[in-house]
Amino acid sequence: MPNETMISSETSATRMSSSRPDPILGYVAHRISEPARFPMQDGLTQLNNGSYGLTPEVVGVAQRELQRRLEADPVRFFKSDLEIYADDTRQALAKFVRVNAEDLVLVSNGTFAVATVLNNLELSAGDEILITDHEYMATMNELGKICRKTGAKVVVAKVPFPEVSPEMVIDSVVGAMSDRTKLVLISHIASASAIVMPVKEIVEAAKARGIDTFLDGAHTPGQIDLDIGSLDPTWYAASCHKWLATPKGTGFIYTSPNRQRGFKPMVLSCREHEARDDRKAYLCDFDYVGTNDYTGNLVIPVSIAHMGAQLPGGWNELRKRNHDLVVKGAQLICDAIGIKQRVPESMIGTMVSIPLPGVCEPGELMGEALWDRLYLNHGIQVPIWDLPGVHARVMRVSAQLYNGIGDFEKLAEVLRAEL
Repeated sequence: MPNETMISSETSATRMSSSRPDPILGYVAHRISEPARFPMQDGLTQLNNGSYGLTPEVVGVAQRELQRRLEADPVRFFKSDLEIYADDTRQALAKFVRVNAEDLVLVSNGTFAVATVLNNLELSAGDEILITDHEYMATMNELGKICRKTGAKVVVAKVPFPEVSPEMVIDSVVGAMSDRTKLVLISHIASASAIVMPVKEIVEAAKARGIDTFLDGAHTPGQIDLDIGSLDPTWYAASCHKWLATPKGTGFIYTSPNRQRGFKPMVLSCREHEARDDRKAYLCDFDYVGTNDYTGNLVIPVSIAHMGAQLPGGWNELRKRNHDLVVKGAQLICDAIGIKQRVPESMIGTMVSIPLPGVCEPGELMGEALWDRLYLNHGIQVPIWDLPGVHARVMRVSAQLYNGIGDFEKLAEVLRAEL
């Protein structure tokens, strides 16, 4: 392996004599195809990639190099290089999610992305925002704040669980649209229930009625094949640190080209007033929102390349491998506790929620008692929560590259005793 100190020294000299920084992907090009190593705690059975993800070693090396470049000359980094690195990330992301690069802006996470879109809406008293009862609580909290301020109201379409079908979801959401519906906001993959929603049909139905659509894809990139261009929503927001295995605090917003004018970040930087002929304000305003560590987003190209190099079939094979594993693992668990798996496979990505008997009980560490026992007594990290108004207690299991069927067998055996 080349000496990284030597590489860093040579890179610094090159950068000082060049108007363009060296792409970060080139810095770790010799390591892209090596097996991904995740910094997981020894003895931990990690079945909760869905919450925060894990970042492989190679991606961490790339981020630390960018942080070194930042500290070596922060003025150049923020004044010039940041924009170039951001464009590199946009190009890699745009190819991965199949949209034009200039329609993507980078943000710190999915929660921030959702709040940004919602706070750019022009709402009046009586306007309706249509959601399902599977939406993420941060979204609900932000909607509550906005509705109190504007007089708009939230309309909730009911989605059954675990006995659900795409047709049930479509009928419920479309049936709840009205002349007052200003926006349809749907999680592409629901967080707590893990259901892959039939968003293409919902977007088409909303567009036919002249309604804007906003897809929350916090769990989507890297979990299922994503073609935002084909879905064609008004907005699409996502996190990258979950299934793309990027560092924490990474994400993006897609905005339809005809809605980008006047679309602003939650925080306006000292450069926001500086109009440029060579670059859209939509990009400029989000590229720099003050002094911050942007390096997590800037190594997204490394994550896409590294994780895509882990199996011969690239990302398609990785997604299929993880999907097949979680479907098989969930079946083992259901068999062990004597229930039937009712969520259709077509609505499962690489995580699935399993309804458990009983109700959630308070826990001191993770927030739920059974979750605590599985972690503290058996070294298994798997989330357990309620889905208010839908189901009293569910357990969500995830499958990522570092998982094997033995992880699910262990959980199944432990649950047989715990329940």
